Amino acid sequence: MPENNSTSPIYLLVGILAAAIVFGLMYNLGTFINEFSQELRYLNNEIKRSRGSERKYYISKRRRLWLSLIPFIKY
Repeated sequence: MPENNSTSPIYLLVGILAAAIVFGLMYNLGTFINEFSQELRYLNNEIKRSRGSERKYYISKRRRLWLSLIPFIKY
């Protein structure tokens, strides 16, 4: 009796969908890391450049940037 292997296309579609999801997640993670590092570099340069109350402002912005890594805290 010939065996009908109809689950093979389903596994292929699930595999393609899983690969697309993983690719999307990796792309979003890379974009997030790039934007985060650019903002951190900018804030560190501003901290080096400034003095007084302006420096305190940029230090607090840097602190908020780091805290934004916690999911429920907005930057």
